[in-house]
Amino acid sequence: MNIQKIITLGGKITLDDISNLVGSDITLIIDELKEDLLQASMPLEQIIDIGWYPEFSEDGSFRTSLISNKNWESPIYSEKAKTWAELDKALEKTLSKIKMAQGI
Repeated sequence: MNIQKIITLGGKITLDDISNLVGSDITLIIDELKEDLLQASMPLEQIIDIGWYPEFSEDGSFRTSLISNKNWESPIYSEKAKTWAELDKALEKTLSKIKMAQGI
């Protein structure tokens, strides 16, 4: 997971409980997979939020959401991922939405 890409787009990391977990066998760290793993404030009143839902569950998955204007009930983009590779792809798609909004 490349947090530097978030920063390059003007993001400020406000919560990072995921960096020390990246690449670990998910089944071995299930007790650390919670709803609040990463959050970044982005330009244009947007927030990237990554968590594991339901938290601490082997049946869960990562969820990457793009929140606009603090409207947590209705993200402008959301994608689920079961593996680290899928999470990287989901984050890339989320970042592409931010680039479009910024006109990049």
